[in-house]
Amino acid sequence: MSNENQNTSAQNKAVIPREKLHQSLQELIGLHRQLYEVIKNENEAITNADVKGTYDAAAAKEALIHWIHQSEMSRQAVLYTLCKEEGLENESPSLRDLIAFYSGRDNEISDKLQTDFNTLIILVERIKKQNEMNGKLVEASLKHIHNMKKNIFGETTHQARTYNQQGHKNTGSTSEHGPRLVSKEV
Repeated sequence: MSNENQNTSAQNKAVIPREKLHQSLQELIGLHRQLYEVIKNENEAITNADVKGTYDAAAAKEALIHWIHQSEMSRQAVLYTLCKEEGLENESPSLRDLIAFYSGRDNEISDKLQTDFNTLIILVERIKKQNEMNGKLVEASLKHIHNMKKNIFGETTHQARTYNQQGHKNTGSTSEHGPRLVSKEV
């Protein structure tokens, strides 16, 4: 076999893993988009105090995270194989390394991979922000419930700096009249 035929054969072998890598990234993008939608639905369920909706969103998130993990493992295997075929000897090759390698050599695949990579980064950031917002909503809800519980059971710890009708300074450790069902808080 001539040297030219060997180079063409090697290039064709690398094209298949390149496409597999692109397909793998597209699958990850799709899964991350689904996860983002589920997290937005979770936000709506939390806001509406929809217990079933919150439970369903949590179950969907768990399943999607499992599929993302599986897809990521597949992507890493394809990336490792492709880097090995391209002669990039690296114990833990990264997508950035491969994009840099193709830059100037094969701009089409470099641009495809860079676009996929950028899309994933944007989706991950959106998911992270939405999850943080959901976490803050849950924390605020839990704080509100805790305060309501303290109010109902007369366990307020607010230190009042006023005097009661008898002229004694309020201690504020418990309500003077016991538990209250209606809050005077604004």
